[in-house]
Amino acid sequence: MAPRKKKLSREEILQRKREAERKRYECMKNDPQKREALKEKERLKYLKKKEKGTRKLVDNMTPREHREAKKKWREHCSNYRNKKKQLKNIATAFMRENTPETGVSDSLRMPTPGRDVADKIQKRKNRNKALRYRINKKKDDEINKLKKKLFKYKKRLTRLTERTKPKPKDTPNTKLQKMIDNPETRREVVKKALFGEVLKEQLRENLSNLNTVREKRMLAKVVSGSMVDKYKLWRMDNNAVITLRRIKKSKVTGRLAGKTKVSDEVLKAVANFFEDDSNSRLGAGKKEFITRKGTRKQKRYMLDSLVGLYSKYQKQKSQFKLSYQTFCRLRPFWIVKPKVDQRDTCLCITHANIDLKLTALHNGKILNYNSYQKLLQELCCDRYNEQCISRECQKCLNKTPSYKEFNDKKSIIYKKWIAEKAEFIDPKSKNTRRVTKHIKKSLDVNPRYLITELHEDLEKLFRHERNILHQFDSIKQLKNSLTEEDVLIHVDFSENYVTKYAQEIQAFHFGGSRTQISLHTVVVYLKDKIKSYCTISTNVSHSPAAIWAHLMPIFDDLPPEIKTLHFLSDGPVTQYRNKTMFYIMANKIPERFPLVQKFTWNYTESGHGKGAPDGVGAACKRTADAVVAAGGDVENLEKFVDAIKPRCPAINLSIIQDDTIQEMSAKIEQEGSKIKNFVGTLKVHQVTGKFYNSSGIKLNSIEIVMRHLSCFCENDSCLHFKIGKILYEDMQKLRVEDVFTDSETENDAGPSCITTGNAFNTGDYILVKLPAKNMEYRYVSVIDIIDEEEDELRVTFLKLCDKKGQTFRIDQMDVADVAMNQVIEKLPNPNLLMKGNRIFYKFDSCVNVFEQK
Repeated sequence: MAPRKKKLSREEILQRKREAERKRYECMKNDPQKREALKEKERLKYLKKKEKGTRKLVDNMTPREHREAKKKWREHCSNYRNKKKQLKNIATAFMRENTPETGVSDSLRMPTPGRDVADKIQKRKNRNKALRYRINKKKDDEINKLKKKLFKYKKRLTRLTERTKPKPKDTPNTKLQKMIDNPETRREVVKKALFGEVLKEQLRENLSNLNTVREKRMLAKVVSGSMVDKYKLWRMDNNAVITLRRIKKSKVTGRLAGKTKVSDEVLKAVANFFEDDSNSRLGAGKKEFITRKGTRKQKRYMLDSLVGLYSKYQKQKSQFKLSYQTFCRLRPFWIVKPKVDQRDTCLCITHANIDLKLTALHNGKILNYNSYQKLLQELCCDRYNEQCISRECQKCLNKTPSYKEFNDKKSIIYKKWIAEKAEFIDPKSKNTRRVTKHIKKSLDVNPRYLITELHEDLEKLFRHERNILHQFDSIKQLKNSLTEEDVLIHVDFSENYVTKYAQEIQAFHFGGSRTQISLHTVVVYLKDKIKSYCTISTNVSHSPAAIWAHLMPIFDDLPPEIKTLHFLSDGPVTQYRNKTMFYIMANKIPERFPLVQKFTWNYTESGHGKGAPDGVGAACKRTADAVVAAGGDVENLEKFVDAIKPRCPAINLSIIQDDTIQEMSAKIEQEGSKIKNFVGTLKVHQVTGKFYNSSGIKLNSIEIVMRHLSCFCENDSCLHFKIGKILYEDMQKLRVEDVFTDSETENDAGPSCITTGNAFNTGDYILVKLPAKNMEYRYVSVIDIIDEEEDELRVTFLKLCDKKGQTFRIDQMDVADVAMNQVIEKLPNPNLLMKGNRIFYKFDSCVNVFEQK
């Protein structure tokens, strides 16, 4: 039986493989053909690695990779040199050991020079040495001679400088010492001491008479300088005229005087950037204001960190390039960071729930951030780009949050805002009601479940952010593109103000005797100016009827040439965004504005409706509280108006009576059958409507279009973001009711025309019609001359001055002859009104006029 082979170890197997590979490689190197094939194979392998990127050139390496590569190269070179050195030493030792020791024959030895040759060589050396010595000696003598000359001329220059140099003046200390040592000059010493004492007293007196800081600093500059610093006069008894603190302040002021000043354009650009609604939100509280150097401003809270805002400022490609330090320094003082200890009661529930989930994952060390802003920065190329937020960008479409490794068995506790139904028992009536309560609930879940929930919320977050960004940008572009015929009306209800007294009894303070005042704030944007309004009422209803009643004083103050109305508000369904409000837009706007051609009503995204009207309301309530704090009483509407008007002249105040709101509510209730529902009201962010067609003819039915985002393009057939429409038929017509067609003639008289000339007298006011193409215009005029033979009247026309058709003024240059059959009716005599030096004519009732623009 053959003996069993011993089982080889792993190291022995590898050693045998290495020896076999080494032998195979040696065979290939000895064969020229195989060696060339091996080189070609290695070259192709190198090129493939280069294409894949696993083998990089130095130009393609990062600095870190280059440093690591150089380190490896140094190690390889060192190993190679050591190996070569070892092989050389081994070869040398081998040769030394195997070489026999044999003597050298005399025939191979080199001949040594003779005695005569050695003497000649020595003489030549001595000769060259003596020559070098003579040359060096000559050079040393020349150098010494030049040094003596240099010293001579230096000495002459020093003596000449001393003779021509002015003698130094004696210092004050030296002068006084010389005068004291000389007995003859002691009287001069007394005079100088008296001079110094008088000067000190005079400076002290002048200092006490100075009132402003600027004058005191000027005095400090006068009494400061190098001599005062040298002798440190502030240490002496000078009655605090010269103090070290005053000297230092004067020096600091001098250094700061040369500081580079930033231009007003840069300051304005940075302030506008910070005040943009997409970068900061306006504080709505009456106490959220800040005062600096006599300037009082409502606080605005940054929506991102300064680093994030600076990054956004750089991406906007502004014409002003600023460093981060300058950007932070130019931040307006009323743009502040939100503090943790200031409770925010107007948070957006979408953002709040996302932040709560991210915070839980951050605390569990699964994510590196805990806010939705940083989440958007990771998932989007640019979080302020609408295409990226809409997930339409091909670069960042498939990006997801970067999670770390986690243990799914270890649960995570996170909080979430939820709405729950609860039963409420009224303590007075003992009736049970079901109410909805919003609570922050703690949940214990696994990390994977929380991550799944976060991914489900991402679509809602992106849609929410897209709506915010689009609405802000659209309104901003609208403000910049307003014309003389456009107006933007930004409206919002402020928190009700509770009346107060400077001093209150206990029963009033803790009882229910206080009166609440409803504040509806409005900011009107015209092309060249901005106006602020605040309408107040004891009726605290925020219904659509109350909104329309509150808007009436603002409508009365609008310019008459307005043809397009743009509204902006937040979107609560109980106030601005509901079917009743849609009906009011379509029916009441054309009644109030017969010449307005179209309107839009825009809504901000839910939870992000803070704007300029909130600042108006805060200013009014803060001013009223200041009056109460100073000892005044604000117990009713009239007192509230008296407190605000003189202190806030830029805010137009108006009182809305309770009867006006109730009358409007009753009128809308009567028209309730005409109100139509719309499915998807919560998705609506813009309502648009037109009252005239492209030919300028009044429409009999109004179609209002609902959009889920705002669009202000001029295309009449615009379908952008459209989600539906509501059609209201049998709308009220314009005051011009007769429209001529091609089949009608100008000689056809209307049923109300008056053709009898004997019915008119000179000075009568009449309404005449003037046909033009297929339109008929109506004007008010006064009769100057009656021509019965020609059956004509010479009239002077009156021009309309208000929107109601009651107030007119005479245009003396507008005179014409009209036929009797052009007279529509005779008007009652108007009342005369004087406004300054101008005379106006006001009729008791509205006149049905239609003037050509």
